[in-house]
Amino acid sequence: MTRRPKRITIICEGYEEFDYLMALLRLGLWDGQYSVRIKNAKSLTNIPPVYQNEFQNDNSDLIVAFCDTEMPPYEQFRLVCSKIDRFHDKKVSRHIVYFSNPCTMQVQLSHFGKVSLETNSKHRNAPLIRELTGVDNYRARDEQRRLINKQLTAENYYEMKNRLEHMSRDFKVRPSTNFITLLNYLENPDPSWVDRIAKKL
Repeated sequence: MTRRPKRITIICEGYEEFDYLMALLRLGLWDGQYSVRIKNAKSLTNIPPVYQNEFQNDNSDLIVAFCDTEMPPYEQFRLVCSKIDRFHDKKVSRHIVYFSNPCTMQVQLSHFGKVSLETNSKHRNAPLIRELTGVDNYRARDEQRRLINKQLTAENYYEMKNRLEHMSRDFKVRPSTNFITLLNYLENPDPSWVDRIAKKL
């Protein structure tokens, strides 16, 4: 008997995250045990209501979020986590909210080299983005996002993962990310982690 793929919805903060996650999905490196859907919340503050709506509609076996921490004191990021915790009436955000500090570009550039971003400012990060990707004067325009994501390959995906393994997973540290945990889950041919997390909610 063929087992139905586990349905995973990843709610992301905005267009940069959406395009990046879609590019990763197209690489075809995640296990066939999962049917992954990416949903764009279009802002960090929209993640909790979008999460609540998705959860109540019961369209997925598990819903997770992927977002920036922004800069200290991380008020909006903390609020996202606390609203999800309040919705479930228990502290569960640590199991389902995946972050990158200071921003997703920290993860994305890790495909191309070892980076340690100090800011989420596109203006200040633009020289490094140009150096690593060839995309000049980065402002997150559609074409610029497309040009960077076209350069993602299976080879630099695993290079990115290796770099993330050595990065802090404490959201108060810059840079840091726990995104590697989600990537490892999605590559795991044993989908029991989905039910394990879902039972905590």
